[in-house]
Amino acid sequence: MIHNTGSSAANLDAHPYTEPRDISSLDECYFYHTMDVPGHGTVKGEWDLRGVLDDYLGHFDFSGKRVLDVGAASGILSFHMESKGAEVVSFDLSEDFDWDIVPFAENDRDAARADRRKHLRKINNSYWLCHGAYGSKARMVNGVVYDMPAAIGPVDVAVFGSILLHLRDPFLALENAARLTRETMIVSDLSPFGRFASRFKRNPRFMPNSAEPDGITDGWFRLPPLLVQEYLAILGFKDSTLTWNKFKYGNRIRPIYTIVARR
Repeated sequence: MIHNTGSSAANLDAHPYTEPRDISSLDECYFYHTMDVPGHGTVKGEWDLRGVLDDYLGHFDFSGKRVLDVGAASGILSFHMESKGAEVVSFDLSEDFDWDIVPFAENDRDAARADRRKHLRKINNSYWLCHGAYGSKARMVNGVVYDMPAAIGPVDVAVFGSILLHLRDPFLALENAARLTRETMIVSDLSPFGRFASRFKRNPRFMPNSAEPDGITDGWFRLPPLLVQEYLAILGFKDSTLTWNKFKYGNRIRPIYTIVARR
């Protein structure tokens, strides 16, 4: 899932791929997305993208492409793109790294850090449980999005599925992925504005509120699509298309934009 800061004692450039885990119990897992898992049935998560994944990914043709799924979480995008003919490298944090937690002075940051690491392990476990259940050949790299190992090698496509809002430095994350990406960047995210206002406004919205330290602690910026398109153009992906669709988050329906940007 997500996708953020930290430090690593491991040399990811020398050995980028994580050894698979043998996970069989849902009790060891946390699912970020609702998924239909062979042998386990429907497992509930925060987002339900079932049946609309092609909309979410801009109806891109992944056949024969090597794809980097940034912030893979439980792996729903990774396994879907693999089913469409892609060779997939999933990338996400593990319990060895730190989330981009908003460092409110009032909060116990050490406790929050420890809780997040436990949470990340359960998210990673959900990925590996699904990896086995689907018989996936996708490979996982655990690390921080600000320091992606060059040993991943070139990819044709990089996908950012609603993770930019969780990052303290979303441009740096895109820049690091762009260094590896030969053809296309796909970004899906939430805008701070409605669909109409997003046609004109480019300014991001800072999500944390100093008066609410018990509020948003895992989100930083809502980025409008015009700004993300500008980011991608600066990085060499100047030919972009923008689509909008609605997706289910809990009991709410949320509009999400998808940008498909090509070199």
